[in-house]
Amino acid sequence: MKKIIVATLTTGTRNATFNECLKSLQVLTNISGYQIDILVVENNQYPDEHVRKIINTFDKSERCVQHLLEPIRGIPHARNAALNFAKDKGYNYLAFIDDDAFASLDWIKTLVKVNKNAHVTAGPQLAIFPEGTSSFYRNAVIYHERKVTDGAAIKWAATNNILIDIYFIKENKLSFNPELINGGEDKELFLRVNKLGGKLVWSESAVVSEYIAQSRLSVAWAMRRTFRIGATGFMIESAIRAPFENYITCIVKGSLYLAKGLLFLPYHALSPKSSLLNSLCDLSHGVGFFYGLFSKGRVSKYT
Repeated sequence: MKKIIVATLTTGTRNATFNECLKSLQVLTNISGYQIDILVVENNQYPDEHVRKIINTFDKSERCVQHLLEPIRGIPHARNAALNFAKDKGYNYLAFIDDDAFASLDWIKTLVKVNKNAHVTAGPQLAIFPEGTSSFYRNAVIYHERKVTDGAAIKWAATNNILIDIYFIKENKLSFNPELINGGEDKELFLRVNKLGGKLVWSESAVVSEYIAQSRLSVAWAMRRTFRIGATGFMIESAIRAPFENYITCIVKGSLYLAKGLLFLPYHALSPKSSLLNSLCDLSHGVGFFYGLFSKGRVSKYT
C-alpha cells in the first residue's frame, strides 16, 4: 500500500479556519491502495496550547492528526520538517495545504490520479471573500489563482495545493531553500525540480479553497505582497540561471511589469470587470524586481 502524508503548517496563531482545514482532511475520499495520514507542522519555539487543543479533538478520528514542532522560525524550515518527516517515515507522497484553507472531497484523489504521470501535481486555490467585499478587491488578480489549462505541464508550483513524489525528491537530494525565509521557497524548489527533468502538471479539478482574511483586503497589503514576490525574484531565478542571465532576466521582468502597470492603468481604472489594484500591484511587482537586484533577493518581512 502506498502512503500519503498531507501536511499543513501553522505558527501557533489563533487561526479560526485551522480547525476547518483539519476537518476537511478527515473526510477526504479514500483511495484504493493508498493510506492517507495528516501532519501538522507547528513552526514555533514552544507548542501552542490552542494548536494542541484542536489537534487533540481528532484523537479518536479515523485519521489521527500527527503533530511536529519545528522551532526554527521560517516557512522553508517548516516545509523541510514536513519533507524530512515524509522521507524518514517511508511515505510515497507529500501533499501541502494552507492552514487557512480547506480541501474538496476528491482533492487528494484527483491529485493522485494526475500524479501517476508526473513528479509534482498542483491545483488551484479558490478565494472565498468576506461578505460585502467590493469588486475593487474581488477583481484583483493578487487574490486569485493563475489561469492554467487542465493537464498542462508547468515550470513551477506553489505549496498551497500540491502533491510531491518523495522518491524524486530523495533521489535528487532536494529541499526548500532556507535563505528564502520570507517567501518564494516553493517556486524556487520546483523550478529546480523542472530543471532536473521532473515533470510538473496542473490539475484544474483538484481544488482547495481559502478564506481571505479581512486584514488582507487593503491596498497596502496587496502592494507589499507583490513587491515581496518581485524582490525575491532574483534569488528564485538564480536557481536556474547563471548570474549574468539572472540580472538580465530580472531587469526585463521588472521593466515589463512597470510597463504593464502603466499601459493598462486606464483599463483597470475604468473597466467594471477589472480593478485599479491590478495596475498598482504590477507597478509594485516591477519595483520589487529592481529592489531584488540590489538586495540579492532578500526582504525583511513575509506577506
